[in-house]
Amino acid sequence: MAKQSNKTQSPRRKQQKSVAVSPAKLQGRDQDIVLIDQVIDRIHEGGSTLVISGEPGIGKSALLEAARHRARESDMTVLSMTGVLAEVHLPFAALEQALRPLMKEAVGLVPRQRSALLAAFGMHDDMATPDIFLVALATLSLLTESAARKPILLVADDAQWLDEATYEVLAFISRRLSSDPVVLFVAMREGFNRLFDDASTLRLRLSGLSDADAERLLDSHAPDLSADLRSRFLKEASGNPLALLELPRDRRAEDARDATWLPLTERLERAFSARLTDLPAPTRMLLFVAAENDGTSLHEILSAGEAVLGGHVDVGAFTPAIAAKLIDIDEGEVRFRHPLVRSAMHQAADLATRQRIHAALATIVRDQLDRHLWHRAAATIGPDDELASEYDAMATRALRKGAVAMAIEVLEKAAALSSTTRARSDRFLRAAELAADLGQPELLDRLLLQVDFDQSDTIVPVRIGWCREISLSPAVDDPAKVSTLIGFATQARSEGAKDLAMNFLWRAAQRCWWSGASDEVRKRVLDAANRLELPEADPRLIAISAYVEPLRRGHEVYNELQGLSEIARGDPATARILGTIPNVVGAFDLGTSLLAEFTATLRAQGRLGELTRVLLSRSWAEMETGNWIGAMREAEESALLAEETNEILWIAGAAIVKAKLVGMQGNLDQSEAYAAQADRQLLSVGANYMRVLLQISRGVSAIGAGQHWKAYEQLKPIFGPADAVFVTGIEFLGIADFVEAAVFSGNAEAAQNIIDEVERLSASRPVPWVETVLHYGRALLAAPENAEQFFLSGLGPASVRFPFLRGRLLLAYGGWLRRQRRSTDARAPLRECRDIFDALDASPWGDRAREELRASGESSRRRSEYMWEKLTPQELHIAQLAADGLSNKEIGARLFLSHRTVGYHLHKIFSKTGVTSRSGLRPVLASIIHPER
Repeated sequence: MAKQSNKTQSPRRKQQKSVAVSPAKLQGRDQDIVLIDQVIDRIHEGGSTLVISGEPGIGKSALLEAARHRARESDMTVLSMTGVLAEVHLPFAALEQALRPLMKEAVGLVPRQRSALLAAFGMHDDMATPDIFLVALATLSLLTESAARKPILLVADDAQWLDEATYEVLAFISRRLSSDPVVLFVAMREGFNRLFDDASTLRLRLSGLSDADAERLLDSHAPDLSADLRSRFLKEASGNPLALLELPRDRRAEDARDATWLPLTERLERAFSARLTDLPAPTRMLLFVAAENDGTSLHEILSAGEAVLGGHVDVGAFTPAIAAKLIDIDEGEVRFRHPLVRSAMHQAADLATRQRIHAALATIVRDQLDRHLWHRAAATIGPDDELASEYDAMATRALRKGAVAMAIEVLEKAAALSSTTRARSDRFLRAAELAADLGQPELLDRLLLQVDFDQSDTIVPVRIGWCREISLSPAVDDPAKVSTLIGFATQARSEGAKDLAMNFLWRAAQRCWWSGASDEVRKRVLDAANRLELPEADPRLIAISAYVEPLRRGHEVYNELQGLSEIARGDPATARILGTIPNVVGAFDLGTSLLAEFTATLRAQGRLGELTRVLLSRSWAEMETGNWIGAMREAEESALLAEETNEILWIAGAAIVKAKLVGMQGNLDQSEAYAAQADRQLLSVGANYMRVLLQISRGVSAIGAGQHWKAYEQLKPIFGPADAVFVTGIEFLGIADFVEAAVFSGNAEAAQNIIDEVERLSASRPVPWVETVLHYGRALLAAPENAEQFFLSGLGPASVRFPFLRGRLLLAYGGWLRRQRRSTDARAPLRECRDIFDALDASPWGDRAREELRASGESSRRRSEYMWEKLTPQELHIAQLAADGLSNKEIGARLFLSHRTVGYHLHKIFSKTGVTSRSGLRPVLASIIHPER
């Protein structure tokens, strides 16, 4: 990587090399090497991940070197990275180390991916904050593009010490290797809470060597031990290969009578540090410098050593340390033979020595600003406000790289350097806000406990309240929390923090929606927002109106959304807020276009966290507007991304959408399987709003099966204020289903009460979807002589935007006409609804339409089956993009897949559909029609 001033860089100048170890020399690891060989031999069948875990010294690195040896024999490219505790503060340092040999190929990346990767490595600052997932996708693209020419082994040693950004990238690509000749081998110590949790990940936990293997290893390296020492070392080592090799080298072994009770790690560190006494003073100092340095550069270590020692030191000073088997030097790099050696050297140096070393290193690496600041801070005792301000700037740089975890660490250090309580508290609070966004409650608590303030600083408790709030999902069922948030907003407003006050009220409004606050509390939220006197076009104000009074203010919000859609296209922050609103008020027709644009923006930016939620909202809107294929596709992708980001709520939400879709299509068993999955997941997160949607999905599935009494029982709880599932303000989403279930199960009076209540709460003119639903409900409830006017009103132009709802209206209207002995008139609406249901594959309703047509005197053809229906949602999505002319690389960039994975799916698509080229897909997909809008 080119050297540039004022930019964080990895201090490594070349990819680290490991000491070559022949696999044949690994005592007692034959079966483990067989597994490694098998994984490498199968690489042309697709990639995989192997995680090797175990205690320090158990042989993880040796097995990785065996894997490198095997890969090179197989003519594979080998890329390596090693986590180093001293480098965890350098975002993407380990990733840059591994990818350096491939960076010439970065020119071929999609522009945003290339920019994100170069910005992450400090090579330029030409873009806004690169989302970690965009960097990950760029990494995946580089790997798979290179692997298409030559298979790749990617090795990550000591993964417990990888910087957080690199670890997240590895976790991302690990889940996407199944179709590419890329193998990822990861070694990490036991006891570290870092998991590669993909179900396909292979795991190898190393245990100690057998007694026989341990004896052979010890005897081969220390053949002259006395019987007493031999027995003792075998017992202390407990099969640990590093201990068997290193303990006999400790000159003090015979005198170390206390060693038996020490943990093995400490015992080994003592064995390493004991060798210091035999080393010349300059050599010891150079080892201390190497231990404190966050790089491996021989030049840096010698320069800093000279500064500390006050005289010239040459490379020969390292010779005794090499002879003592503490370090190796290779092409300008100094490497400890094991991380425990570095740890031992660090502990052997006293505090004053470490500070002098860091001061020297700060001078040596002055052209690498972030490294310079880290060393300067390590050399500082007590407050230093100038340095604290520089750390603030470092945190900003970290955030620009998407390294949020690093920014938190930097701000925490800046707080420690602050001389005033106010500055210290401000920095801890800023770090806490980031921790809350990351969803790390333990870190958040630790940061907030360090916030200290006096009674005059009244805004601090409000900011603490905000940190606590954003660390929780607004979906948590806690209506009482709304009043607390209103109180915080009032305090923020009194301090002049209007923006913070509005954020509190925006969250309060969300909680009203999710947990069903009373009308009084909702009014308080709206009144408080209006008192802030913010511009009427503030998207949060529009959102608050939608969330607290979705029916009464729905039409007003509908019009405002139309006016702001253009602004949202160029403003992601506005789009983020506005994108949540359409489904809340039932403006699904607006939601599809608005959410589609927002989805495209998030894809381009690689922001998977937000994309997950937007895809879920979009899937519900598409379901209501008749694009069921798109709805299933978005729900599937949302679920996959939610699993990656561990968002249980959105996994459950996607399962609910899928349950409703397949239920409406007549697959009751699969519908209930999805519903049961969502039920289990919602147990841990609450979210009554989701439970309302779940009951609606179960209810409409039962209606399709003709089980109206069962549907009534499923839907009744969402309209009963005393029921645990009831949530005020969102029950209107299930009105059509509840009325139909109630009417056909003999409970029309209950349905009439609900219709009356919704009409009371609604504006004089509801949004089109709600208006159509109300017409449908009135038509089903009306006396025979009055029903037709409601049917005709419901079948107005607005209903065309909602095909399934229109189909149900037409089915009910055709049935009503037939019962009025107007069979000839009934046939036209029945034909139309049949065609709508066939296009949607809503077979239960399509079958019912055919029955009604037969009863009216007209036979009906069976629904045609289409070739594309054999495809999974993901395959269908890829097929549509390919038919639109996108290349495999472009499809991969859009769907966060490698181009080889796209090719794998296309091969399956061609096999299922019988076509042999992209051009053949368009005729197959032409049969995918959306009902006329």
